[in-house]
Amino acid sequence: MAGMIYTPQKHPRQAFILISVISAVGIIGGLFIHELFLLAALIFWMQYTAILSYLQFQHKHKHKWNTLTEMLLHPQLRFFLFEFLAAVGLFAILKNDRIYIGAAALLAWFLFSLNFYIYYKQFKRYE
Repeated sequence: MAGMIYTPQKHPRQAFILISVISAVGIIGGLFIHELFLLAALIFWMQYTAILSYLQFQHKHKHKWNTLTEMLLHPQLRFFLFEFLAAVGLFAILKNDRIYIGAAALLAWFLFSLNFYIYYKQFKRYE
């Protein structure tokens, strides 16, 4: 299972389900139970992005630059953008107690994941 989640191009449904669950638990738990749910989900996003980008960079996958989705498939761009968004969410919660910014960051991760899932399913880009 662990290998599956780090190869979303080969297992888009499993990666999408995992990200959906982590995002939903982080947002709902963070808003209604305790902010630690948001923090844990954002930290998971950061490590997931780091590992996924590393693995993709190591395999030297080539992607086009025609659409926003294709640009985000490049490991360097995705790494810096996603790590930045997750860090903004973390710092907003820790520094300013703005849990809604953390929730918005997780919602963005879910939407990015949905976009990649549709992209992989539509174009059958299994590598």
